[in-house]
Amino acid sequence: MGPMGPAPGPAWVDVLTTWEIAWGVDAVLLVLGALYLTGAVRHGSWPVRRTASFLGALAAAVLTWNSGIAVFGHGAFAVHMVMHLMLIMVVPALWVAGHPLELLRHHLRGGAARRFDAVVGSRVVRGLTFPATVLVVYAAVVVLTHLTGFMEAMASSMALHHTEQALYLVAGLLFFHTAIGVDVLPHRPAYFARFVLMLVAMGVDTLVGVVLMLAPASMFPAYDLEGVHLGGAIMWVGGDGLMMVIMVLLGRLWVSDPSGRVDFGPWLESARRSAYSEQTGDARAGDDDLDDDDEALAAYNRMLARLHRDHG
Repeated sequence: MGPMGPAPGPAWVDVLTTWEIAWGVDAVLLVLGALYLTGAVRHGSWPVRRTASFLGALAAAVLTWNSGIAVFGHGAFAVHMVMHLMLIMVVPALWVAGHPLELLRHHLRGGAARRFDAVVGSRVVRGLTFPATVLVVYAAVVVLTHLTGFMEAMASSMALHHTEQALYLVAGLLFFHTAIGVDVLPHRPAYFARFVLMLVAMGVDTLVGVVLMLAPASMFPAYDLEGVHLGGAIMWVGGDGLMMVIMVLLGRLWVSDPSGRVDFGPWLESARRSAYSEQTGDARAGDDDLDDDDEALAAYNRMLARLHRDHG
């Protein structure tokens, strides 16, 4: 009889019904919830949907660290992938939708407020929340923890397991603060750029998911191969599905934001103005807002209609 391979993963009913209290994590989450609720009540008119989003983030964190996701997540590849999606997408997206930084800034006064503004406006924070930076961090965490020897090393190291959890949570918070955040962080990218950012991130999830679905047994000898393939499907379908839902919500935010009415980003907006000037001979496009000047906007629409007729 040959050597036995890795044990198959647990039944999903066991994952859903098994609970083990993570006292340290729960204590931190309880304090965060109490602080947020206190700030929301003292604010007087804090939106209920933001409070619900923040409490949803805490509830998702409790589920991640107290349920079978945590109990079986170290040894079962597919369950581990569910943990990844919870930490890099679900918890961060709900957290950002709760606007905790904006609520904190509202209650700061004097020197504390000035220090807060100095930190969020610093070059370090601007660099960390720059779209290219958050995309590199997101892609690096997802790719390097799945398509290298990291997973094999983590299978025998709880320290690496906890380090990975922290990496996913930090990468997710950075990514979604930049992609969907509307709070006090300055220098927000244009909505169009945010959509591009999320589409590229979806590509990363798809790539990793497909590779895992096709992975040979030799790639992850410490894990059950069926679990590895299922984990790849969860990354691909689950990750892309969650990202699409968040993109739909971002689209609603774009439509409802008056400042983002025609938000193509500086490069595309510049190209639009140049095309307008070349086609109409009106140099005002370089100085005026095409969408606020009724005459310029009408001329711009006539130009588009003429181009459509010429090339239709």
